Amino acid sequence: MPASVTVRMYNQLNLGDCFLLTFQDGTKKSFMLIDFGSYVSGNDDREIEIAESIRDTVGKNPLTIVLTHQHKDHLTGFITAKSVIDDLNIREVWFSYLDDPKGPEAIKMRDATEKFWKKNKENKKKAKEKFKGVPAVEKMLEAKEGFDLFAEDQIGGEAISNLLEWGKNNCEFLVPGRNFNLPGLPADSVKVYVLGPPTDPVLLKKLNPSKGDAVHSINSMMQLSNLDMSSKLVGDALDAINPNVKLATPEANFPFNKKFTFPLSAPDRTFLLEKNYTDTRFQWRRIDHNWLSEMGRVSLHMDGLTNNSSLVLAFELVKSKKVLLFVGDAQIGNWKSWFDVPFEKSDVKTEDLLKRTVLYKAGHHSSHNATLLEGLDLMDEKELVIMIPVNQIVSDKMRFAMLKPGMLAGYNRKSKGRVLRSDTVFHDPGKGNKFKFKFAGKDADFKPKIKQVKDTAKTSHLFIEYVVK
Repeated sequence: MPASVTVRMYNQLNLGDCFLLTFQDGTKKSFMLIDFGSYVSGNDDREIEIAESIRDTVGKNPLTIVLTHQHKDHLTGFITAKSVIDDLNIREVWFSYLDDPKGPEAIKMRDATEKFWKKNKENKKKAKEKFKGVPAVEKMLEAKEGFDLFAEDQIGGEAISNLLEWGKNNCEFLVPGRNFNLPGLPADSVKVYVLGPPTDPVLLKKLNPSKGDAVHSINSMMQLSNLDMSSKLVGDALDAINPNVKLATPEANFPFNKKFTFPLSAPDRTFLLEKNYTDTRFQWRRIDHNWLSEMGRVSLHMDGLTNNSSLVLAFELVKSKKVLLFVGDAQIGNWKSWFDVPFEKSDVKTEDLLKRTVLYKAGHHSSHNATLLEGLDLMDEKELVIMIPVNQIVSDKMRFAMLKPGMLAGYNRKSKGRVLRSDTVFHDPGKGNKFKFKFAGKDADFKPKIKQVKDTAKTSHLFIEYVVK
């Protein structure tokens, strides 16, 4: 009998990833937890309930934990549920090579990102203080709270510390090209292939997308340097603001040193300047506060950097040749790098793995740049199931570019409707669903393969399970 995998997608009642995989070959089992987190803070009770469910399932069996990347929606559970996870029998912990505390790439990236987020946080604080009472600025900064995304609070360090502690001397920092047998199962039962993140210096330094690509590369240390300079200029501008210099309105300030300002009350002002700057018909010309939007731009670039550094794993069931693909939040640049990865001591190509993919964990909650069309079209449409960890309520509230109708239509087309979401399973397009197709359809063969288990409160499902045989 070929090996099988039970894939459990937890419903955090929040935006985040949490997957428990149970690989089985005969009487042998191997358990793996891939990511565990929530985007919206204060989800401790749910995360503890999930951790207890994992503990009850795994028991005293060895467990491998995988962290794909350092975003809070993938790691907060490793903090809030530490007391539960402490009781588990953790065999080893897998990270990307970019998370290696001693790795040169990781050190450079960690130093740059921590410096950036510290500056960006300080800049937002300064802006709030200096522009208090200015509705245009207050509204803009409030809106940016949702767009600065996952990394700003820098909680990754605590989760990484816990994971390193659990892993002890059994921590793997995986580099693309590695492939090995899954621990705990017979040899050549399940093979693991590491596809990403990229290691190519060209991809690491490439900033702008190539023509025709939404995103072509992982942002680089060169990009980090540019972003650091950008955030420094924002900070310098905020520091240079002189609150005693009055401009068009009593409360507005301008981001330049006093010697460069030109108050409208100055005796040499011209009628034309006053008319063009203060006339309500020409408000669209004013740039008093537009420069502050730079903080949102650099924050979004930093978020893309972390997403694109995701660890990407393909699990091959050796006898059946079926493949399961888990990509973290990999974006297009990460995807493109896979096709040039040579696997050590193997003739297997990434294109071949994609052609045999029968389960795809959708990247970045089905956002606009989470799946490369070329990669999706290679997947096995006869059996393909796509699992999306998402929460539409959180996504809509934060105005995230997730659950894009075009992306979902592509998923639905390729998988023949075999699309599962963590927040809901069967969608009825006739009941307020903005998507015009049914998730998971009503397929007579597919529906019985889906298992749902209620949570403790009996108000929602705790998880969805699907078995690949």
